[in-house]
Amino acid sequence: MKISFKAQSKHFHLYISFPLLFLVFFACYMPQNTGPNNLKNVSQLPDFSLRNMEGKIVQSEDFSQKILVINFWATWCPPCLKEIPHLNELYLDFRSRGVIVLGISMDQGDPDIVQQFVQRHDIKYPVVMGNSSVGDNFGGIRGLPTTFIVNQNGEIIKRFDGYRPSYPKAMKRTVDQILG
Repeated sequence: MKISFKAQSKHFHLYISFPLLFLVFFACYMPQNTGPNNLKNVSQLPDFSLRNMEGKIVQSEDFSQKILVINFWATWCPPCLKEIPHLNELYLDFRSRGVIVLGISMDQGDPDIVQQFVQRHDIKYPVVMGNSSVGDNFGGIRGLPTTFIVNQNGEIIKRFDGYRPSYPKAMKRTVDQILG
């Protein structure tokens, strides 16, 4: 049986494409900043001081008495991209009630790339540039995305590691419960 060059080429592309896509997707779940054995349970919002997309310093104390949904993400992370519309919706639905969604980009390098991504994907909530120490201060980030929900007293109420289709509803339910 003879296989045409076109058929061989198609199979070759599948053999190359599938593993590459798997690696890109799996990379979001690879350890960021700390290993899984170094994760700590953090119950209070840690202090941080990070630059926003305009270059201004944003500090944890700026969010005193606010409910925070803090999302660690990166531009190269496909599951992070899936979360953006849900986080936009959460932010727009609850901001008038004192809820802030804060994106912490874990991208390394040029913040202009992150700014372009924010504009291209119409991210409505504030975004700051993160670093490894802020991830460590939150108890370690196992992979991206990782989201924390913090109440008005600065207590971390819930942590969501990774992305699952059920997470957006669970996040909204948690914020509703905090608001009472």
